[in-house]
Amino acid sequence: MGKPFTLERLQNIRRIRRARRLHKQQPLFAYEVMRTDYPGYTFDLFLDDLRYRKPRKKRKGKSGLCRYGRFNRMHSLIIQYGWTGDVEFAIQAKKLRERITKPYRVLAHVGDKHIEQNFSALIPIERIEELVKKLSDCKSIEQTNKILDEFQANNNMY
Repeated sequence: MGKPFTLERLQNIRRIRRARRLHKQQPLFAYEVMRTDYPGYTFDLFLDDLRYRKPRKKRKGKSGLCRYGRFNRMHSLIIQYGWTGDVEFAIQAKKLRERITKPYRVLAHVGDKHIEQNFSALIPIERIEELVKKLSDCKSIEQTNKILDEFQANNNMY
């Protein structure tokens, strides 16, 4: 089973438990009661008996994925799936999760020309959708380039 505790160790454990119990029941007089029961008992020993000996539990940190732009949409789709039970929401959330760290790839069609631009995955997906909507209304390449340059200038912090 294991090695039994020594008599001295058992006495120390009992003293610590008694000090903690007394401190919980009557915090003002706990030290005096302990001092009368244990000769040579000091205040430093009393404080040492009250301290916790186990290290604190490590808390689980937040997910690092919440920095990415697709995270909020994915989270809302998961919540909608929970409410409705519609599998389409779960499938869309799964697709977003697969692409969450990948950069956005925006493709603009102007006439017979195509312009492809990549953007950081940290940009919120709503802004990318607004950009795509603006780009779909463009009639010339100059206008498309101007919108893309403005978007990059406004989102340079990502």
